[in-house]
Amino acid sequence: MQPGAEYLMKISFALAKDAPWAAKGHVVAWEQFEIPFDSPKAPADIAAMPSLKLQESDAALKITGRDFELVVGKSSGAIESFNFGGKELIAAPLVPNFWRVPIDNDNGNGMPKRLGIWRRAGQDRKVGRVTSEQISPQVLRVTAEAALSVGENWKYTSIYTVFGSGDIIVAGSIEPGAELSRNLPRFGMQMAIPGEFSKMSWFGRGPNESYWDRKTGSAVGLYSGPVEEQFHPYVRPQETGNKTDVRWLALTNKDGAGLLAVGMPLLSASAWPFTMDDLQKATHTNELPRRKTITVNLDYKQMGVGGDDSWGARTHPEYTLPAKAYSYKFRLRPYTPNMGDISSVARMTIEMP
Repeated sequence: MQPGAEYLMKISFALAKDAPWAAKGHVVAWEQFEIPFDSPKAPADIAAMPSLKLQESDAALKITGRDFELVVGKSSGAIESFNFGGKELIAAPLVPNFWRVPIDNDNGNGMPKRLGIWRRAGQDRKVGRVTSEQISPQVLRVTAEAALSVGENWKYTSIYTVFGSGDIIVAGSIEPGAELSRNLPRFGMQMAIPGEFSKMSWFGRGPNESYWDRKTGSAVGLYSGPVEEQFHPYVRPQETGNKTDVRWLALTNKDGAGLLAVGMPLLSASAWPFTMDDLQKATHTNELPRRKTITVNLDYKQMGVGGDDSWGARTHPEYTLPAKAYSYKFRLRPYTPNMGDISSVARMTIEMP
């Protein structure tokens, strides 16, 4: 068994010969099982990593390591730049996001008005303290605290634990204040990356889009393809292209280099060649522009899509996100093919200091 590996078995039943309704080989049923092997871990040696250097100015915290430089802005409390080997990996900051572009079912049940308070909650956050702590020569931690406009004393905290290897463990948490009855449409983060990183590979459910309450028809596996092919072209643009139970996600260029995100343990994730505002504003698919950047969503979860009907029925309660405390984390790191197989790099574990 490979260190850090996960093993699943998929059993399929297919037609042995042609039938009036489908051809030979058509899959009529399948199921997937997780094999409970106790795989050895693949821990990183933190003490052997290169050391980090911190520079602080009035505007930002800059962390420099071997071959990389990371910038966290003090006014945004977000990762604003991640440069590896002279190449910028981020085109727009990694910021909290609590909104999804309404789907047809959402519009039918009044979600945009009922939960609209969350639409700009991430964008309108008021960042307060941004502090740093040198854990060891190889580990540095930045904490950013912000207030949310959704209610009195609602707080959001971002923690970036940076390692000499170039890995960053990103943690986001929300702390409720005054009681709020409005569910969250989504709890996650969003950023943009340069358009050259247009190949998406992932280990999770696929290859089609899937959602919290609409995923059992998508098997866990290794999938890849152009970002352009990872969203569904609904006639009326709406939330699209989500992948559930994502263990890791990589966005790479023609040379196979790019950015890797690893769930700790799982993510919901998507990538679009347009922005969320583009989706929100367009009324037909042909109105969606193609940007020079790619929007990346790295989420804990978004609410289910429902579908009992499209004219009033809400998402079932067990697939909603009540207004309460949430937290999640994932690991970001630059990737180049000379680091080895991307699956092996993703399976590496880093213990939080």
